[in-house]
Formats: sequence, C-alpha cells, structure tokens
Amino acid sequence: MLGYTLVTKQSGKDGLPCNSIYIVEKIGIDRELYLSITLDRASAMVTFIYSKEGGMAIEDVAEATPEKVHRLNVDPLTGLDENMLDEVSANLDLVEHKDQVNHLFKRLYACFWEKDCDMIEVNPLVLTTDKRVLCADSKVTIDSNALHRQKELASWEDLTQDNPKEAHAK
Repeated sequence: MLGYTLVTKQSGKDGLPCNSIYIVEKIGIDRELYLSITLDRASAMVTFIYSKEGGMAIEDVAEATPEKVHRLNVDPLTGLDENMLDEVSANLDLVEHKDQVNHLFKRLYACFWEKDCDMIEVNPLVLTTDKRVLCADSKVTIDSNALHRQKELASWEDLTQDNPKEAHAK
C-alpha cells in the first residue's frame, strides 16, 4: 500500500498516492455512531449533526431514515449546556455514558473554535466493548483563511494529496 496509488470512493478513479500509514491500537467496538460539527450558515451557529447509525455514509442514512439524524444548533453566546447534552445522550442511546458524551461534545466544541475548524467529522464515534465512548476515526478541516493563526496545523498538511490544479491555484 505504501508508495502506491490508493483508489477509493473518496479519491475518485485516479486515486491518491499513499505516502504514509498510521498504526493504531485495535479497539473492541460494541456500537458505531456518527458525529460531525460544522457551521450552519443559515442559523449562524455551530451545529452538531449526530446519529446512532454510524460507520457508514451519513448521507444514505439521512435520505433513507431522516428521523435517525439529529441536529443540535449551539448559540455562540451561550454555548453548550447540560440539558442539551443530556438530550444528545438520550438520542444516541448512551444515557448510561452521558458523562463521557458530555465531556466529548464539550471538548470537540472547544476544539472547533480554538482551531478555526470548518468541520470535524467523527465516523465512527464508538462505544467500545469496555464501555468507553471514543472517536475511532475523524476528518478535520481548518478554515483556510485562518491558517495564519494555525501555523502548526498548516505545517501538517500533506500537499501531495492536492490536485495539481488546486495546488497551483493556492
């Protein structure tokens, strides 16, 4: 895999070069869930989108069963509160793990603001067999207009993954 072109749904038919691999701890997964945070421009609020149906394309879940996808708009003046987070735990069927869910949502919300994120997508968010709520995989995008404030994050960008035309445009 390393040094070859990897073709996936996300890469398109031409694929992308595989320049590095990550070796991570194997975890026992009991349940897979979905979580993302983005800015909802219509409401001018940070919005959590979450579902107890994770590990798959959330777009498919939203189309087939929209009632399984929940949204939580967070007013930037008041932030997250415990009542909102308790509802999240209930919607995810994680009431018995609400302290972990609350902590995770608060930390991700803080990260979203502190790192000038456009989006944080956690897919899957998992409940492990030893009853931990963990982010098993994620994708984070940073507002390109804020990279001057996020120099360390900007230095981590793998420019080899850019489309040559897009790289030239930058």
